[in-house]
Amino acid sequence: MGKGPFIILVVFTALLTGSGVWAAPSPGLTTILGNDEPAYPARLAAVKALSKSLPKEDIAVLYGFLERKSSEDKARPGELNAIKNDVVNELKMQKVMPQDLAGRLMTMYGNKSHDEVWRDYCVQHLGDIYTEISNEGDREKAFHVLWSAVDERQGSIPGTGLIALFNLCGQKGFEKDQISAKALEMVRASDYGEPAKITALQICAKLGEKAVLPDARKLAAGGPIPIRMSAMACLGMLGNKADLTLLKVSESSTDVRLRTAAQAAILKLRAQE
Repeated sequence: MGKGPFIILVVFTALLTGSGVWAAPSPGLTTILGNDEPAYPARLAAVKALSKSLPKEDIAVLYGFLERKSSEDKARPGELNAIKNDVVNELKMQKVMPQDLAGRLMTMYGNKSHDEVWRDYCVQHLGDIYTEISNEGDREKAFHVLWSAVDERQGSIPGTGLIALFNLCGQKGFEKDQISAKALEMVRASDYGEPAKITALQICAKLGEKAVLPDARKLAAGGPIPIRMSAMACLGMLGNKADLTLLKVSESSTDVRLRTAAQAAILKLRAQE
């Protein structure tokens, strides 16, 4: 990347500080931003080396970086998302977590010009910091964002949202019965994609939602291999010895993934005897 974005960020920093002098970002930030095109490992290392007490000017620069799209960076999309993910992790681990971080995550999630992977990361991080959001208005917004994420149908976001709900189970507004019902809906609804169903089967199992068993048996018997594997794992956690017959069919499959999943489920069921 050329000098243009760097200069813009310097100007932005000066405006935020109200200073009459253009102050360049801290040295490590220039590497994170990709100035002079450092290698991907060097950018990751620079993120890990960030102070746990970043000044607000550096945080502002990092927020600007998090808004960056793949077309605006020399790194490959997966690498850029990984760097941005590590940046958020470092912001979460500040001695005093920036209280506007939740708002930033929600805004980026809601902006569909960001790619799905980054929006997925934003949901994950929002779930992680939900209990640390002190502003009641932001917490209420975050509550609605997390519940709305599971209503997306395709891709990985609904599954990530469901994991966030599960991790918050027991908090006000995150009751077990509601989360279990949503997971069951995701398993059964035809318009949810494969990634969501894989996750939903596991959440049903962890929450002890035995109403999913007929669905898990059907999915374990046929369909896409990843869903069959998740369904068999669900049977291993919630099923009974009557499910051994179905699982033994997959235990002799020519596909090692199905064999491994079936064997693990069989071991769990037999341990319950």
